[in-house]
Amino acid sequence: MKTSRIQWIVFIVFAVAPISFVAAQQSAWSPDHYIGLTSHEFLDLPAVNAEIDFAAIDYPLLQAAVFYLTNLERTNRGMASLAYSPELEAAAHAHSVAMRDRGFFSHTSPVPGMRSVQDRTRAAGFANPAVGENIARSFGIAYEAGRGVYSPVQNGGYFSYSYRGEPIPPHSYRSAAAAVVEQWMGSPGHRANILRSEYRHLGVGAAHFTDRSFYDMDSFYFTQNFGR
Repeated sequence: MKTSRIQWIVFIVFAVAPISFVAAQQSAWSPDHYIGLTSHEFLDLPAVNAEIDFAAIDYPLLQAAVFYLTNLERTNRGMASLAYSPELEAAAHAHSVAMRDRGFFSHTSPVPGMRSVQDRTRAAGFANPAVGENIARSFGIAYEAGRGVYSPVQNGGYFSYSYRGEPIPPHSYRSAAAAVVEQWMGSPGHRANILRSEYRHLGVGAAHFTDRSFYDMDSFYFTQNFGR
C-alpha cells in the first residue's frame, strides 16, 4: 500500500483585507477579553486548548489565539505588544473569507473596491494607510509536515500515519495558531512584519475550507493585518 505525502503549505506577504467581521454564535471569546489578559493567561484557558470542531468553529477564539501568540513572539524579544484592532480584524477576516470563496491566494483581491491592503483596511474603518499584511494556508489537523500519510480513500474516511491506524486529530485552537505563527516566523518577510517596531495594532482573520486538491483535508486561510 503506497502512502501519500503532503507538504506544509505556507504563503504570506504584505497587504490587507476587506469588509465586516461576524462573530461566531456563543463564542468563548469576546473583544472585551483582550483588555487586561496576558498571553500566558490566555493560553492557559481550557477553551483555547480544546480541539477544533470543524462543524462549529469559534472564529473569535481562533483569531485571538493567533493574536496572542504573535504578541508572545514580540514580548519574548523585549518588544511592546500590539494592541487589538477590531477594524483590522474585520479586514483580515473578510480577506480570508474572500480567498476561500473566490478561490485565490494573494494580497491582491479580485473583490471590487478591495484590491489592496489599504483598500480593505480603509473600508473596515482603519484610516492610517501605513498597514501591512501576512497571509497563509495551513492544515486544520495536527499533521507533521513531511511525513507520509494514508488518505481517507485508503483508510475509509480519515488521515493517519499508518494503514487504518489512529486518525490524525484536529488541531486545538492553540496548536492551530502556533503552527501558522511558526510558519510566519520561519519566513523573513513575514517575520519582519510581526517584529516591526513601527506597528502598533493587529487584527487576525481566519476562514475554514476543505482542500479539494487533497481529499478534502480540513484547512484554513489566515490573514494578519498590522497598522501604525
